[in-house]
Amino acid sequence: MNEGTRPLWYLYLLLKNRWFLIKALLIIMIPTVVITFMLKKKYTVNTLIMPPEDQSSTGLSLAGLGVSEFAGYFSGGMGFSLPLMTTMSDVFEEILKSRSLVEHVILSTAFIDSTDLRSIYDRDEQVGLYWARKKFAENYSTSVTPSGFIEIQFTSGDPWYSVEISNSIIATLDSINSEINTSRLVQSRVFLEQRMRMADSLLESATANLQSFEQEYGVISPEEEFTVFIENIVELKRQYIGFLTQAAAIRAGITGGNSPTALFLERRAGKLLDVIKMLESGNPAEGYEDIMISMSPDQYSTIQYEYASYRADFEMALTLSGVVRASLQQAIVAEHREQPSVRVLDPPRHPGWKSKPKRILILLEVFLLSFISLFGFLIARENILETKEKKPELWEPWRKLFAEIRKDFSFRKK
Repeated sequence: MNEGTRPLWYLYLLLKNRWFLIKALLIIMIPTVVITFMLKKKYTVNTLIMPPEDQSSTGLSLAGLGVSEFAGYFSGGMGFSLPLMTTMSDVFEEILKSRSLVEHVILSTAFIDSTDLRSIYDRDEQVGLYWARKKFAENYSTSVTPSGFIEIQFTSGDPWYSVEISNSIIATLDSINSEINTSRLVQSRVFLEQRMRMADSLLESATANLQSFEQEYGVISPEEEFTVFIENIVELKRQYIGFLTQAAAIRAGITGGNSPTALFLERRAGKLLDVIKMLESGNPAEGYEDIMISMSPDQYSTIQYEYASYRADFEMALTLSGVVRASLQQAIVAEHREQPSVRVLDPPRHPGWKSKPKRILILLEVFLLSFISLFGFLIARENILETKEKKPELWEPWRKLFAEIRKDFSFRKK
C-alpha cells in the first residue's frame, strides 16, 4: 500500500473493527465513570498576600546610618541582607514553607485528628509530626507571582476547613513577622543605649579637657581660617566615628553586612585616625588625598593645634550625643509601636466550587489513552497477519522466538 492510500487503510481498519473498539471502550469507560463519581470532592482555598513593603522610616541618622537601619530594617526590611535577586516576597515564601510554621498550624488546627494520625502522635510525637507534615504538604502550596504577590493554596474535603487552615497560616506568618521585627527593634535599642553611654562618656571627657585647657591658657577666639581648620577636623572625626559605628553594627547583627565589610570599615577608620593625628600634630597628611578635605596651608602654633584637637573633640561629642539621644528615643517609640501586620489582598473564603476531581479531564484522558492503545493494537495485529500471509519467510524467525518464549513459561515436563 502506497503513501497515498495509507490514511484510507487506517480508516478501513477502524471501521472494520468498530464493534471491537466500542465494546473495549465501554468496558474501560464505564468503570472509569463510576470511579470518578465515587472520588471525594476537594476544595482549594486561594489566598493572596501583598508584597511586604519596606518598613524603613525617615528620621535622624547616626554616623551615616539611618535610625530605621538601627531598627533592624537594613537592606530588606527584616534586619538581614538579602542575596542577589532575592526579594522580601521570596523570604516570606521560605517562612511559609518552614517546618516551624507548618508544625504550628498542624498543632493549632487539629490537623492530626483530621488525618487519623492522633494514635501515632500519642505514641511518638516526632513520628506523628513527620507523617502530618507529609500529609500537609500534599495539600499545601505557596508561590510568588510574577508581580511579587504571595499566593497560598490549601486543599481539603471541607471548604470551611480549608478556610480555617488558611487563616491559621496567615496568623502564624503574621506572628513570626512581628516576632522578628520586635527582636530586631530590641537589639537596636540595646545597641543605641550602648552608643548613648559611649557618647556621654566622650562628651564628658571632651568637656573636661576643653575646660582644663581654657583654665590653663585662657579662652581662644579662633580666626575664620582656623575655624575652618577645626571644622575640617570635626568632619574627619565624625567620619571616623561613623565607620566604627557601622562596623560595630555589622558585628552586632544590627545591620546587613559581613565580616569583610566590617573589616574594611575598621581599616578605613584607622586611616582616618592617622590623618586626624597628623593634622592635630601639625604634620602634613600626605598620601591621604582621597579622604582628606582641603585643609588650610598655614601652619599654627602648638597651642593652637592642641586647642583645635580639644575643640574638635568637644563639638564632635556634642553632636554625636544629641543625635544618639534622639535616635534612642525614636527606637524606644518604634519598639513599643504596634508592628505592621501581613497585608492580605484576597482573604481566605469559600471557593464556591470544587477543585478536584476534574471528571471531564479524567474521562477525556482515559478515553484518548484507551483509544490510542486499542487502535495501535489493531494496527500491530493487522501487520502481523499480513506478514504471515504474504511474507512467511519474514515471520518464521518470529514464530520460532515466540515458541521459545512459550516454552520458558511452560511448567509441563518434557
